[in-house]
Amino acid sequence: MNINLHSQPKKSLTYWELVRKKFLRKPYAVIGTFIVTSIIILGIFAPFFSPYSPTRTDRERQYFPPQTLHFFDQEGNFHPRPFVYGITEEMDPNTYEFSFTPDPNQKFFIHFFTKGGPWNFLGINLETRLFGVDRANGEYIYLVGTDNLGRDILSKLLIGTRITLLMAFLVVGAAGLIGIVVGVCSGYFAGTFDLVTQRFVEFILAFPDLPLYLALLALLPRRADAVLVFIMFAAILVLLRWAQFSREIRGMVISIRSMDYVRAAEAVGASRPRILLRHIVPNTTSHIVVWVTYQLPDVILLESFLSFLGVGVQPPMVSWGSMLNQILDFQSFNRAPWMMAPVAGIILTVLAFNAMGDGLRDAVDPYSDK
Repeated sequence: MNINLHSQPKKSLTYWELVRKKFLRKPYAVIGTFIVTSIIILGIFAPFFSPYSPTRTDRERQYFPPQTLHFFDQEGNFHPRPFVYGITEEMDPNTYEFSFTPDPNQKFFIHFFTKGGPWNFLGINLETRLFGVDRANGEYIYLVGTDNLGRDILSKLLIGTRITLLMAFLVVGAAGLIGIVVGVCSGYFAGTFDLVTQRFVEFILAFPDLPLYLALLALLPRRADAVLVFIMFAAILVLLRWAQFSREIRGMVISIRSMDYVRAAEAVGASRPRILLRHIVPNTTSHIVVWVTYQLPDVILLESFLSFLGVGVQPPMVSWGSMLNQILDFQSFNRAPWMMAPVAGIILTVLAFNAMGDGLRDAVDPYSDK
């Protein structure tokens, strides 16, 4: 029997390395994370990926249907550069209904990294966009169609991605921070502070969410600046979302503070801030991460629903919910069903976040399958 006395001991994995290893074994979680990352990138660089400004109107092309990308023309000739056909609009003199027909005589070739309308990124003025057509010659491209004012749905959808995600991250981040501070302090210090904060938390949780949201949002000034309305809208969502999370953190802290390592730190004279930041808060990190991944799609759905009702994000700002608000009447929906495109974005984003959240929940759970 040969024994290698010079063999190196196997390096043990840290907690987060184990979490990552378990997470990568979940294909649905990896796919969800990839989709979420892609959507975030689209939101950050939305003006670059969109061919037009979301506020640009084309009065001659209202309710235009989506154009299809082509590589082969009607004669079967291949074109290495993709193109779209122009669209001819006609109105039936009897029914007054509009019909749209692709015009094979109008080929609008797509140019990449082309000069488009100006946009700003981190204070830098830019004009380059991912793709576009020769607008100087009257060409146009509407891959997802236009709305009632002739605005490009794709551009609005991409900019709406940025606004919707910004709202979600802002609300979840602020609510999470408040919940952590209140929950940790309430659970660790106990006493009068715990008594007062928990009664206040119970007071907030006693109200039904949706009616309270609508009541508070009704107080927002409709004619105020859109950015101010956005901030106040986010503040209302934060006000009503931190309470339950703080109770969850409080329960974890009450359990953690009785652990031997916390008592040992107190015995050697460690300060309370050090105990909280070094021994208690880090042990709630896994729960915080999972909570965030589940709250983000929840806020996206809530913002979309409230903006759909017209009490959320206000023009000229664009979100997925405010885009859906434009098709409240059946006539708009019947004439331009492509205006429902934000629904696809909402469903895809929510499913991707939930898949990522399920993977993280299983990865941080020590009792889940190996």
